[in-house]
Amino acid sequence: MSNICFRTFEECDIDAIYRWKNDDELNRLAVGLNKRVSRDDVAKWVRSKMPHNPYEVFWAICTNDEEQRIIGYACLTNIHYINSSAYFSGIMIGDPAFHDGITWIEVNKFVLEYVFERLGLNRMYGSAMMEQEQSNAMGRALFLQTEGVERQAVYKNGRFYDVELHSILKSEYFEHKAKGEYETACILKRLVRLKKDNKK
Repeated sequence: MSNICFRTFEECDIDAIYRWKNDDELNRLAVGLNKRVSRDDVAKWVRSKMPHNPYEVFWAICTNDEEQRIIGYACLTNIHYINSSAYFSGIMIGDPAFHDGITWIEVNKFVLEYVFERLGLNRMYGSAMMEQEQSNAMGRALFLQTEGVERQAVYKNGRFYDVELHSILKSEYFEHKAKGEYETACILKRLVRLKKDNKK
C-alpha cells in the first residue's frame, strides 16, 4: 500500500503551498522563477486550480490516511487533444519527511499512468535544468528520451542554466510496462545504476 494518495486542492492546503513557494532551497533548481509571493496571491492561485479544467490538472500529493495532509503537489499542463500530448510541469515535494526518493517514484508512476491510460494521450514531455540531477535521472529511469538542450534558457541564482528537454511516447510506456519495468524496485535499481554511471 502506498504512503501517498492524490486529490484536488483544498482550502486547507493554502498555508503549506505558501511556505513552499517562498522556500528558496526548494525552488533553487526549479525551471520557474524564484520570487516571493504573498499569501493572498497563493490563495487565489490554489483556488483557481480547484475547478475541473480539461487542459491542465493539479494534484495535491497527500498522506494516505484519514487526514490526507498535503505533502506536495504535481501538475500536468498544456493538455492538447489534437496533438495528443501533455506537458509534465513538475513535482514539488515540500515535506522533508517525504524526500526519500520513493515518493518521487510513486508520483511519476501515477502521472505516467494518468497520461497514457486514463487520458489515452500519445506523448508526454517535460523539461528540467541540467543541474537538477534528481529529476533528469528519474526521467531516464522511467525511459524518457532526451530531445535536446535549451542553452542558457533560464536565469536564476545569478547565472544562466541549460535546460534538458525530454519525452516519452505511449508505445514506449506500454512496452516497458508490459516487461514489468515500472515496478518500484526496478526503477530504484535503474536509479542506483545511473548514479554510479554518472560518477565514472
